[in-house]
Amino acid sequence: MYNLARSCSRGVLPVILARSSSTAYNLIEVGKFTAPKATGNYDCGQLFLHKKLDYRGVVLFPWVARVFSRNNKAFPALFDSKLKKGEVEDIPGFTKESYQTVIYYQVLLDFRDCPIVSQREGITFLGQNSDNKFYTIPGIDYISHENVLPYEHSESIRDPIQHNLFQKFLEKKTDPSEVTSYYSTSMLHQFHEDNFDCLRLRDVHSQTTNGVKITVYSFYMGCRAETPTKEHWWRYSILMENVGDITVQLRERTWCIFSNADNKESVTGKGVVGQEPVLTAGQCFQYSSLVSLRSSAGHMWAHTCSNVKTASLSTSAFHPFCLSAR
Repeated sequence: MYNLARSCSRGVLPVILARSSSTAYNLIEVGKFTAPKATGNYDCGQLFLHKKLDYRGVVLFPWVARVFSRNNKAFPALFDSKLKKGEVEDIPGFTKESYQTVIYYQVLLDFRDCPIVSQREGITFLGQNSDNKFYTIPGIDYISHENVLPYEHSESIRDPIQHNLFQKFLEKKTDPSEVTSYYSTSMLHQFHEDNFDCLRLRDVHSQTTNGVKITVYSFYMGCRAETPTKEHWWRYSILMENVGDITVQLRERTWCIFSNADNKESVTGKGVVGQEPVLTAGQCFQYSSLVSLRSSAGHMWAHTCSNVKTASLSTSAFHPFCLSAR
């Protein structure tokens, strides 16, 4: 849908607002693209279109993350093999050449675009009270600087972003020249401060194999001490991108989950989160899930993909990534 928007002349950004039938849509102008920033960060309140996932959103605040690419020749050659064998004490260290420092942004998604997003992203927390219940705030995601397509919204649009936290987190201000901007509220600052450890993005891992690029990052949520056996919980997000020329489909995956308490578990199932996504060239699929361990550290990895056109099986790696309570 937004591929049309990106190719429109004069920088006008149209978006599907309403559907009058199964094949007919009404298009309206919601804003105009501005030049992406080659240097410097986007400010809180910046409206954008996700370059790969095609949803509208607004920037809340930035994180500085280390991005480790397995396709980087400087990445420690034995890192993955040592993790898979459980030899965590012998894992080689990282040099500055083995990763890049990249800005990621915490953002709010526009709920109107959820039908075109494979899964409504959100962040899940582990409550700190005695019942240790999980609770989720939907419509919050992380996006790298390079995937931000900034735009200025049209004044004819009353609500540039439809999310129940938009007006609570952001305050609208109009300057004397009638230019409207959005600024962080005290509630957003408090949200950032209260949940800093659960929100902070530290490390991102990526790898491209057989034309499929996998990007993954994880967050420590806390410990459920009230359960019969103490459980440490993490949430993780995975972005799959078809960077090849052949359509692929994730038929099934096998997760290998290793706890530093010497527990190893394998979980095999069809697709992910109840879906078997089909990705044509250039398409992406993102999803999030939870995992628990009996120790405060561990790691996990997975595979596989299937070639749709030839029906032959083609494996793509979900490279090992560490789970740590630190």
